[in-house]
Amino acid sequence: MRSTNLPPKEDARLCAGVIREIAATKGIARDAVAIGKLTTCVAKLYSKGMRDRAQLLSAALEAFDASTNSTAEQAIASDVTHPR
Repeated sequence: MRSTNLPPKEDARLCAGVIREIAATKGIARDAVAIGKLTTCVAKLYSKGMRDRAQLLSAALEAFDASTNSTAEQAIASDVTHPR
């Protein structure tokens, strides 16, 4: 079995709290795919050393918005390119 470096409980709670807050704000609490993307985003920011709650929340919200906007733009472009 391989050992992994898990964050301390308080840091895990920090990340989970940020994810919950953004999910509630954006109305995606029941969207598993969106929550997965958001979790990945928060985890990457945490891994880069972002430990302050306000900074993490702001950066995660900005990155998540950017990723959802690019996904929406791709969906619109594919609908234009390939009409149904």
